[in-house]
Amino acid sequence: MATDKHLIDKVQPPALPLPPEGVFYVYLNALTNILRLFFNRLANSINLVTGEYGAQYLSKPNGLFFSITTQPLNTVNVAQDISFEVTYLAEGVSINGGSNTEITARFSGIYNFQFSGQAYSASANAKNVYLWIARDGTDIGYSTRQYVLAGSGDATQIAWSFNIDLQAGQYIELRWSADNIDVELEAQAASSPHPGIPSAVVTVTFVSALPEVLPTPP
Repeated sequence: MATDKHLIDKVQPPALPLPPEGVFYVYLNALTNILRLFFNRLANSINLVTGEYGAQYLSKPNGLFFSITTQPLNTVNVAQDISFEVTYLAEGVSINGGSNTEITARFSGIYNFQFSGQAYSASANAKNVYLWIARDGTDIGYSTRQYVLAGSGDATQIAWSFNIDLQAGQYIELRWSADNIDVELEAQAASSPHPGIPSAVVTVTFVSALPEVLPTPP
């Protein structure tokens, strides 16, 4: 591994002295042996984590949720929460709420969300589809992405990758709307040679601790 001044120095166990012979020799000898064993194990563990490929020993909050159900647009130009009824990974992140829409963080921090949905157009008319973020039920300003669908039977990926700060217990919802009823987030069953297609997928990864000064939503 290349030398870098920013790397953490390796931990060295303390050189515990041998106790002098005398009344307390047996006790002190046993004590220093216990401490020596403890410090050796502690140094080995720390050096594994801070060494090359040390991240393999770490665990951090992450999740992967998806939907195998087609999600129709119920009303034109009305916000609709995207649901994720299947949990694949859930380490410190979970889906809450009766409709499976609330992605909740157990720990405070900065999280990365990567969303992908399959929008299906059922008519030839052009359709404006909007995708955005809400935190604890409140829309995040300037978080909307716009997509245009055209052509009957066309399937288009709508996607959003973003970092956001969350306090422990706060949740994120992904919302969408469209100006035409002939659009849906479509799921498909497996059909040879490919496996099934989810209507929506979201992965969540813990990035870092919260900054000392929290950002102000736009």
